[in-house]
This record gives sequence, structure tokens and C-alpha cells, in this order.
Amino acid sequence: MEAIRIFLVCLFAIPVLAGDWRLSVGLETEIARIDGLAADADRKFQVIEAMARDLGTHRNHLILLKKQTPDSFGQIFVSELRKRGFSDEAILKKLQSIGGQAEARPGGSGVTPIAFVGTAVDHNSAGTFVSISPEIGIDSRRFALVVGIPFYRISATQREATGIGDVYASMFLRHSKGSYDAGAALTIGAPTGDSNQGLGAGRVSVDMNGTLQRRFEQFSPFVTGGYTNSLFNNVGYQRPFISNGNSVYASGGIDYRVHRRLNVGMGGFGLLALGDQMVISQMTATAPTMTSTPGSPGMPGMPGMPGMPGVPPGMGTGSTSTGSMGSSTMPFYGYAPQENVPGSDVSDYGASAWASWSLTPFVKLNVRVARSIPYELTTVRFGLGFDLSGSLSRLFRK
Repeated sequence: MEAIRIFLVCLFAIPVLAGDWRLSVGLETEIARIDGLAADADRKFQVIEAMARDLGTHRNHLILLKKQTPDSFGQIFVSELRKRGFSDEAILKKLQSIGGQAEARPGGSGVTPIAFVGTAVDHNSAGTFVSISPEIGIDSRRFALVVGIPFYRISATQREATGIGDVYASMFLRHSKGSYDAGAALTIGAPTGDSNQGLGAGRVSVDMNGTLQRRFEQFSPFVTGGYTNSLFNNVGYQRPFISNGNSVYASGGIDYRVHRRLNVGMGGFGLLALGDQMVISQMTATAPTMTSTPGSPGMPGMPGMPGMPGVPPGMGTGSTSTGSMGSSTMPFYGYAPQENVPGSDVSDYGASAWASWSLTPFVKLNVRVARSIPYELTTVRFGLGFDLSGSLSRLFRK
């Protein structure tokens, strides 16, 4: 009799326990929708990537679970959320959100609009640099094109300037293979900014680079190499000058995903200027009066400026202070509004660290600190990015 009693208890308990994992009609409908999107080769990557971001894991983990179980991606996603204690109502909303994103941004030949506004405040010993850069463009799975109109505010000891910068167009190509991501970018700037105010290069500028990234569970190391004929904020940090002349550069580092909304990273950068450079200072509007006989502007070996030139981020140290700057400590970009200097003065290298926090799906906070070793300068950046692409897409679909 005892054996029969135990058998009956188990017989009734199994359906009760199984009921906890039964799917409502709404969940089954959304799972079928997600699985249908994941079956489309052009949308599969986006669906899995969205699931992985929501779960705070890597997409390769979901692919591995798919190989180990007979479940579909939709069923795996629901199972993982239930393990984390989410209610069916919350899971349904997440499935609907992922499905909506995938349908709104098809891969392959489909294109969607881009609308983004980036804002930043960069501070170093040369002054404070505020920028607002609205961008608009189109995006597809492997290609994107944006046009930006930057607006700058420069506040330095000897210069105050406000106005439009050089309007630019950027084209991006990207490709993913397994856990590797490769990309290339070309940016062309038009001379719309006033070079006399330090707001633009005064010429057509070109920057091109390529990036290779390897994705692990939480780490993503990357390396970038490129060429530019106008140095500004495109290598390492926001500089207190614009330098017109050919240069090659490289950077690398590692991103670490602390949380699905928080990334931190650190890396380094190097720049080699090729030949003489025309430097447009954003620090001074007039040539200061010299009280002693200095060497040539930017001369290697000048006190406080190690032979190798550079000028990254920052809140500089005493050797390049702009308070009561004597001639012996004047950086090359502080001698005159515009000055020709040797390429060795502009060459640079240093290290940087950053953090990126998604406050909402559409607003991201960025913090970055960069250190130039040759000039002993530190630049700190606080930035906010506003992604308005979803709103623009919905407007076009109406």
C-alpha cells in the first residue's frame, strides 16, 4: 500500500510541476515569431545578439545551448529568463521587444535610418572643449553612411570661440565571421569651420582606418590602424589643436562587459606624423610676448616636453600649465594661432581608459580619460549619446 501511495503522489505531482513551465498562448505566439525571425539568415545574428545582450551573456553561449538541447532559440531565451525569476508577463514583453527590433531593422538589403546626437565635454590644461554633433544617415547589415554637423565651444586662457565645425561624411563597412568582427571607416570633412577661430582645418580632411575585434564571453580585444591628413580628435583624445599634415596611427585595447548595460575598457594609442605639420591652436588667439629666448616652437628637448611630441587628453601637469606660462614651458601649440612645426613635435603616444553605461536603450553615458606620455597631459571626457533612430524609423513607417 505504501508503494501505491507514493506512486499516486508522484503521478499527481508531475503535472503540477510541469505546469510551472507551460507556455501561455501569448508566449507560444511570440516564440514562434522569434524562431521565424531567427530562421532568416539576414536577421538571425540580430535576434541572437539582442537575446544575449538582454541576458548579459555572449551570443556564443546561446548558440552552444542550441546545439546541446532540442529547444529553439525562443524556447532557450524563455527558459533562461525563467531561471532568473522573470514572470511570464515580463518575458512576453521582452520577446515582443526583440521581435519588434528585428522586424524594424532587417539585415541584407534592407536599410533603416540613423539619427544620433552626441554631446561631450573635454577638459585639459589648455582649456575646455564642448561639442554637439548631430548625425543622420542610413544603416544596413554591413554598410552605414552618416553625415554630421558639429558645433563647438572653446574656452581657453587666451581664446574663446563658438561656432560650427567642419561638416563631415563617414562611411562604414563591417563584417562578422564567427567570433571575429572586422570593420573599415572613411571620413571626409569639408572646410566649413573657421580655422582662424580654431574651429576647422581650413581644408578638406580625410581619415581612413580599419578595425579587427575578437569576441570572447565578456572580453573583446581590438586593434585599429589608420591614416589621416588632419589630426584633431580622431586619435586617442580631443586635442587642443588641429594639425594639417599626413599621419599614420594605431590603437588597441580591450573592452570588458561588466553588465549588459555597463562596459569598461583600457588601451593605448600611437601617432606618427609624416613631415612638417601646420598646427592651428585652439589654446591661443595671439602670439604671447616672450620674456626669454626660447628654442624654436616645438623644439625637441624643450623643458617639460620630452623629445617625442604628443598632445592627448587633458588636465595637464605643471609642465604645460596655461596659467602663467613661461617660454620655457610653452607647448608648441601655444606659441601662435597657426604655426609650422616638425612632424616629430606632433607625433604622440599614450594610454586611455573608458566606461560606457546605457542609461536607457536610447541614451548612453560615456566617460574617458586619456594620458599623453610625451606632453604629460591628461584629458577627461564626459559624453552623452542620444540614439533617435528608432523614433525616426517609426516616423517613416507611418
